[in-house]
Order: sequence, then C-alpha cells, then structure tokens
Amino acid sequence: MIVRLNDKLYKVTAGTTLDMFIESLDIPLQGVAVAVDYEVIPRSEWFYKKLTEGMTLILIHATSGG
Repeated sequence: MIVRLNDKLYKVTAGTTLDMFIESLDIPLQGVAVAVDYEVIPRSEWFYKKLTEGMTLILIHATSGG
C-alpha cells in the first residue's frame, strides 16, 4: 500500500504501524512530531496507529533559535 509523507510516496506493507514506519526512515526522533491526515498523533500512540492506503503523513522537526 502507498502512503504520502511530506509529499513523497512510500510503499509500506499492511499492518505497518506509525512507529515502525518512522523508525524505518532512520532519522533522529528528538523534536519530531507526526500528523496523520492533518491530526497530530501523540508519540505514545505511534505503536497503535496502523497505516492505511492513501494516508497523508506530515513529519515536523522542531527547531530552536530565533
């Protein structure tokens, strides 16, 4: 199945959870938030959130500074 992350398409297998997908990206998770279909998902729920065909994900990196 296909999901969209920040306007890029990714193929994932059925049953993939949000935490599995984010970990597969091999990025630092410090200061990261994820919205699924424009709703921010708390990190404590990533393990339970299963991805489905056509979902739109937005990965947000917090930055500091002015």
